[in-house]
Amino acid sequence: MTEAPKRRAPAAERAVQILDRLAAAPDPLGVSELARDIGAPKSSVYGICETLVAAGVLYADTGGYSFTAHCLRWSGAYLNRSSLVSEFQRLLAKDGRLANYTVTLSALEGDEVVYLACRNSDRPLGFTFQIGMRLPAVYSATGKAMLSHLPDAARQDILAGPWRAPFTRNSVAGPERFEADARLWRDRGYAVDNGEIRDGMVCLGAAILDPAGAPVAGIAISMTSAEAGEDVQRELGAIVQDIAGSLAPHGMG
Repeated sequence: MTEAPKRRAPAAERAVQILDRLAAAPDPLGVSELARDIGAPKSSVYGICETLVAAGVLYADTGGYSFTAHCLRWSGAYLNRSSLVSEFQRLLAKDGRLANYTVTLSALEGDEVVYLACRNSDRPLGFTFQIGMRLPAVYSATGKAMLSHLPDAARQDILAGPWRAPFTRNSVAGPERFEADARLWRDRGYAVDNGEIRDGMVCLGAAILDPAGAPVAGIAISMTSAEAGEDVQRELGAIVQDIAGSLAPHGMG
């Protein structure tokens, strides 16, 4: 017997073509450009793009269509099964600069960070990180770092949602303060959670960026506030930033 041909959905195929084209473009693309590039009618491309906007996958403005942070859910799921975790573990075993600290690897999923790998220190910290744990991105060091490297519109879409209940009295109060700090974290290369997840715990986090500068994951170290003097933070922040650079897709291997 001849095997029946598999049913295919042309609209789904075009959606993938549109997403691939947007991923390869440095700037947003409009309907006319997308239709020309994939060889499809403008009406079809417009309908697919608007469906993806309604689903939260794409963002539309006067410049055209671009990705939202929703796509990071897929990259986070992929990273959990990729070589990044093993590379993280290999680097920590080889690089002794962070041997005395708790070190974590996480990915951004919407308004949360999910932990992909953890090496908890023997030093008392009062908090234990676990693989699969989720925390509000706006309060965690890696979440702050990754959010600061998103396009402004994508980050503001996330911040526009209901503000997460604070964990401590130090937790950042709202999106306006977060936006002001995000510029500092992006310029400095690492972000600080100063007692926002737990009183008395300080975390320093840096984003792991792909070749286009988009955050694919984040690495952080945690210590007690008694250990986290300004000089120590600067020194360890530079180390975390350096290791994040080594873990970046273009730096791995």
